[in-house]
Amino acid sequence: MSTLRLGVHRLPAAEVVVIQTIVRLSAHDGAFPWKLVDVPPYDALLVDGTTTEGGCPEAATMARAVLTLTRVSSGDPPNTLERPIRAEKLQQWLKNTERELLAAQPALPTTDEQTAMEMEVSDSVRFMLRRWPPAALLGNDSGNVRMASLLSRCELNASELADLSQQSFSRCVGFLQALRKAGVLEVHPESILPRETELPIVPKLTGAVRNHIALGLIGGIRRGLGLRASSRLSKRSTG
Repeated sequence: MSTLRLGVHRLPAAEVVVIQTIVRLSAHDGAFPWKLVDVPPYDALLVDGTTTEGGCPEAATMARAVLTLTRVSSGDPPNTLERPIRAEKLQQWLKNTERELLAAQPALPTTDEQTAMEMEVSDSVRFMLRRWPPAALLGNDSGNVRMASLLSRCELNASELADLSQQSFSRCVGFLQALRKAGVLEVHPESILPRETELPIVPKLTGAVRNHIALGLIGGIRRGLGLRASSRLSKRSTG
């Protein structure tokens, strides 16, 4: 099962300890995929709705799911949790959020889709990340993180990605397909110089050939001067 990353933002230290305890105890259940982390990326984020007016708008850019902790119940609106934090309510929200994230996660390509993708990922097509993939797509998998890191730094074709990441070619194809479905992948076909624009190959001249050409030019100049002198003499004699 893929691990999902849970973060906290601007919460009192005492509540952070409570959340850590709930997550740690819940982790004994093999079906509980959540892990409390200190740094992004986050799959879900818990924020304090009382620290600023109107909650915490910037949290929406930090995670796809945000749970706001409030002081007073206001009809139990979605994605809010009344204080004090109760383990069963937090666990239920995390389970619901897990289902929503997994439902939104791009499905792995079928055999037919992967075959079609393999036909499209020839060495003349290169790929690069437009932005970092969501944590749910990476799935806390070191191979996926390695491939994403490579694609975030430079343009690579599928063969180069497989060599540098030390992953199988078919796995790279599947990962590229998932990235493309998630809308985080740029595709860059390589431009090929047309044959008619190729520069001609100029043969390298040897010393003998250069001397022959130079002597021919000098001879031509001398002949031209001789013809001009003869013309002037003939004009004088007729005059």
